[in-house]
Amino acid sequence: MPCEHLQELFALCEKHDLHIASQDAIKVVCRQCHEQEVCPSSLTDGEEVLELPRPKPSKATEQELDSGN
Repeated sequence: MPCEHLQELFALCEKHDLHIASQDAIKVVCRQCHEQEVCPSSLTDGEEVLELPRPKPSKATEQELDSGN
């Protein structure tokens, strides 16, 4: 059973629909309680790595890149 701090972390991840992607098991360590826990499978996406779309640069940014500044 994870310590109260890790339980809070896992609850926060579930509340905000945050997932962790990795091919390996992930251990989460609480430095306050010196406990470690394997990240719950409900918070992992396994081998599927999620990528968010990157915002398009603004016109000003494109002009700066073109001019070398």
